Amino acid sequence: MSKYSFELKLQVVQEYLSVVGGYTYLQDKYHLQGTRQLLYWVNSYKEFGEEGLRRKKHNAAYSTQFKLNAVNLYLTTGKSYREIANELKINNSAQIARWVLDYRENGEFSFSKTRGRPRKEPNLPLNNKKTSELSDSDQELSKIQKENLRLRIENEYLKG
Repeated sequence: MSKYSFELKLQVVQEYLSVVGGYTYLQDKYHLQGTRQLLYWVNSYKEFGEEGLRRKKHNAAYSTQFKLNAVNLYLTTGKSYREIANELKINNSAQIARWVLDYRENGEFSFSKTRGRPRKEPNLPLNNKKTSELSDSDQELSKIQKENLRLRIENEYLKG
């Protein structure tokens, strides 16, 4: 359950926009935790309307390419996280900051991680063939691909 109801958020934002009072006045009037929360609500209302103040029922899933584009946009333009989030229609600017931090730590491979528990036998291919049934060339190819991936990750880490 959200801490503040949609009706309260809407009322506070509308009072702010109609110049009833400033951030600190409205914070004291409605007993809000801080002015930052009100600033966030006002920005969300200006960018997304009333939907920006509503609590989301499910988390949005973003593709790897979308995340990379957002990070590149931040790194190349010099815009703030909030400006990038507004441009990409994301209500949570902290999400962009998280992506940038992950990118700086692990490179582009940080976005291609699979979720959940890893497989118990990672050497087995998806079609469940035993390694003895694979030809020598397939086994060698698999080893080379794994080593290539490890070296690319190491290279990105050393660059960053």
